Parts: sequence; C-alpha cells; structure tokens
Amino acid sequence: MAPVADHPLSPRGRFARLAYLAWYLVISLVIVLVAILGIAIFGNSANTTDPYANIGTASILIMAVAYIVFFYYAIVFTIRRLHDLNQSGWLSLLILVPLVNVFFMLYVMIAPGTKGSNNFGLPRPNKGWESVLGIIYIILSVLAIIGGIAVMTMLGGMSGDMSNLANMTKY
Repeated sequence: MAPVADHPLSPRGRFARLAYLAWYLVISLVIVLVAILGIAIFGNSANTTDPYANIGTASILIMAVAYIVFFYYAIVFTIRRLHDLNQSGWLSLLILVPLVNVFFMLYVMIAPGTKGSNNFGLPRPNKGWESVLGIIYIILSVLAIIGGIAVMTMLGGMSGDMSNLANMTKY
C-alpha cells in the first residue's frame, strides 16, 4: 500500500487513542468558542433577566452550523480511529444509534490499535501536543463524570421535592 499524505482532518489514515481524543477536544473547544461568540455577538438578552430568552436567530443559525461541522468531524475522527482498529469506517454510523453509541464510543476510545501495518496503512505517530491534549481530555472527562455524580447526588438528597430547587441559592 502506497503511503498517503496524512492530514488529520481527512478520513484517510489512522488515529491512535490519544490523537483521537486530542483532536476531539480541539474540535469541541472550537465549536464551543464559535457558539459563545455567536451568542455574544448576535444574542440580545438586554430586555430580560433570562439570558436565553432572546437568543437571536443568527445565533441559533451559527450554533446549528457549528453543530453540523462538529458532527462531521466527529465522524471523520471516528473513521480514522476505526482504521487504527483495522475496522471499516462505515461502523462510525453506529454513533447514530441510541444507547449503542455509548458502548461503541467507549470501545473506540479504549481499544488498543493494531500494531504495525494493517489494511489502512502504517500507524500514524502521535505528536507530543496530541498526547498532552489526549491526557487533558481524559482528565476533563473524569472530572465531568465526578461533577455529574455530585450534582445528581445533591439533587437526589433534596427528597424529590422540586420546590426545594428554588432554595438552592441559599446553600
């Protein structure tokens, strides 16, 4: 198989685990930044205390386009990761299947790649910054899970009475 010029935003080639997580973090941060800038520039919430009440149409369109771009690159990065696992990129469509997508993404993130050459070429070496960002992604994911569990525990400790939510500001 002839070597192909590797471009990380192309579905051709392979991504090791940390490179996959690093590029996923990069695209996530870019999309969040675009959404925040869209709301900051085009949002208009001056007439109300609810900051989300008057998000402008332009902001919504920018966020929709940003989400489509994010989804496209999520598929591209998953295809590259599947190639590292010596699997067809078509399996990336499992992202669209509810519940299956959770287990599929865990597999894609955790499974070790094929050592040496496979049907999709030679492994792509991780760049140093990709390894660092991949580890940061793992740390942020663990902190998000712990934070989610803490919030759920706190809300569960409120004895199910939704009227207590209004009193949360007192804590």
